[in-house]
Amino acid sequence: MKNWQLSRRHMLRGMGATMSLPFLEAMIHPGEASAAGAAGPNGEPVRFAAFFMPNGVNHEQFDPKGSSLSKLPPILAPLGEMTESVNVITGLNNADGGHAAGTSAFLTGRRPKKTGKPSEVNVGNPSIDQMIGQAFKEETLLPTLELGLSTPRSGVGMSGHSHVYTSFIGWKAAGTPVPHEINPMRAFDRLFKGASVTTSGMSRSREQKGVRPDKSVLDIVLEDAKSLQKQLGRSDQQKLDEYLTAVRDVEERIQSQVQAAKGLRITDEVLKEIKSVGSDIRKASGDSRSGSYSARPNIPYREHGRLMMDVMALAFWSNSTRAATLMFGDGLHGRNMSFLEGVDGNHHSISHHGNKKGPLETFAKVNTFFVDQYAYFLRRLRNMSEGSSNVLENSVVLFGSNISSGQVHNGNNIPVILSGGAGGRLRGGRHIEGRGEEIGSLHRSILDLMEVKGSIGDGSGKVRGI
Repeated sequence: MKNWQLSRRHMLRGMGATMSLPFLEAMIHPGEASAAGAAGPNGEPVRFAAFFMPNGVNHEQFDPKGSSLSKLPPILAPLGEMTESVNVITGLNNADGGHAAGTSAFLTGRRPKKTGKPSEVNVGNPSIDQMIGQAFKEETLLPTLELGLSTPRSGVGMSGHSHVYTSFIGWKAAGTPVPHEINPMRAFDRLFKGASVTTSGMSRSREQKGVRPDKSVLDIVLEDAKSLQKQLGRSDQQKLDEYLTAVRDVEERIQSQVQAAKGLRITDEVLKEIKSVGSDIRKASGDSRSGSYSARPNIPYREHGRLMMDVMALAFWSNSTRAATLMFGDGLHGRNMSFLEGVDGNHHSISHHGNKKGPLETFAKVNTFFVDQYAYFLRRLRNMSEGSSNVLENSVVLFGSNISSGQVHNGNNIPVILSGGAGGRLRGGRHIEGRGEEIGSLHRSILDLMEVKGSIGDGSGKVRGI
């Protein structure tokens, strides 16, 4: 390496904290653009993200007419400014229908074993995100990042399938689901914040080292960042400034949500009592843990999702991971959606529209909300410059559902959107009409785009046009 070149695994470091960097021109080494694995025009990493929306769609307002996206149907209107990076795919079938089996099949492409016993669940093969993460695990901080907005279910669904299938889209192996993080602060800390410092074999807290537990990761690594900037060219300096500003923005937004949840009247005495009562409750319930990763954060649903997407976008920009997933809800999502104008009721009930005009309109409004959330993430990636393009151009971003429509529990013609440029390998602006291929065909096409070898789903076919 020349003295002006950087490793892609270069970290900003401070007392008790490390932080990944975005892709910089100084990381481009001679001949690297032709290295194995998917890469952009200048060797930028290509990422994969999958967004899961439960309960299907109102196809009358989702499916485009014709082969282009020049005229978007109502549900897809939030994607209007980005149609050049978007492909809507219709006519694909999930490997299995239903709330439970369809959820587990969404990223595995396989019909799961029908069982009500969690110890016997089997989805046939790992999910596509895990395959991609493993392929690039040596080049990233985390092989994969799993995020969600709801806690897992227990028990057995009406179909006789364990709710393990209902609760997870990521599968490390055929019988091993991957839990997702639902707390944005923990997800952020996992990527960007150290937890402790070890000196002379003894663990010392941040307070002992002069670093507050809630101190910004940017403040901790600031000196290293300033030193690095002196070595960078003007373009990289600007990019690093933009990246650090984005990190700071996410930190501040998460902290503001935490403060809003706590309220402004919590004194030290009140907080002490809260902790005491919490400890008593945990002891009474047989849970001795000091905290629970499954606790639902007190954040409005829309903002909760966007905070998670902010963390995911930063993970991509910093090359902390190449594969990430976000579940907007489990496969039987029953969240109250009445915060949307003109909507009254929970998501699952609304999806059972009876093919009546009024309920179908309400269902379309819920669908539009989720597409708008997805569009938010695409805009975030598009605004993150990288090499000669941006992170969206160097990503493959999947959006879809477990079933076609909540009214009919089957996997025929599930809603699918595939966005991004895959480093120049995927063109957008198209309505791709499938011919009844199972979603495993799409998974295999995505693996080709990512230049990852592996077998997934049943068969070997792929989706034409991708």
